[in-house]
Amino acid sequence: DTGTSRPPQPSSTRPPTSRVALKSDIVVIGAGQAGLSSAYHLKKRGLTPGRGFVVLDQSPKPGGAWQFRWPSLKLSTVNRIHDLPGMRFSEAVDTEATEVEASVAVPRYFTAYEKALALPVYRPVKVTVVCDRGERFRIETDSGNFSAHGVINATGTWETAYIPDYPGAQSFGGRQLHTKDYRSAAEFAGQHVVIVGAGISAIQLLDELGDLL
Repeated sequence: DTGTSRPPQPSSTRPPTSRVALKSDIVVIGAGQAGLSSAYHLKKRGLTPGRGFVVLDQSPKPGGAWQFRWPSLKLSTVNRIHDLPGMRFSEAVDTEATEVEASVAVPRYFTAYEKALALPVYRPVKVTVVCDRGERFRIETDSGNFSAHGVINATGTWETAYIPDYPGAQSFGGRQLHTKDYRSAAEFAGQHVVIVGAGISAIQLLDELGDLL
């Protein structure tokens, strides 16, 4: 990788499309809670936004996976939204407004967080491959290439949800979906529903569906 790196503008910009890789010490992939927390600590350790570190996020706007949660998930029903380091959730969102959708409130918080800390987030940028080039990594994206000494993978599981293979699933005539595809209990009115799993999302869906079925 050759060429002089150019520090990005803070938050929500697209990198210049070029055959020359933009150089940075650390590239963080993902701007959800883990990615933003990583960026905070990198900055706190003295790395400058841009030449020191950049954050790549494939979503069109801040919010991580939260922006895609089902509409009925409100601040009153969500289990808990943890504070990011250096800025409390209540500093950006009215926590008394309990009927605000989580998919609205959390992106609002993440947007304020990125702006307040002037974090260098590039979006929408989808990473296609990471190559080990010895002393540096080459990060290829759909919007240009990056070169870094280190990579932090903070992509989470929302986009690559695990769906186990159950015997008979292929011949089952009903609807099969993952939590990330759920939008409303009304879709299942009058139907028989089985929820597989017993995590917090399963309990929340069970509560919603139980009131309808």
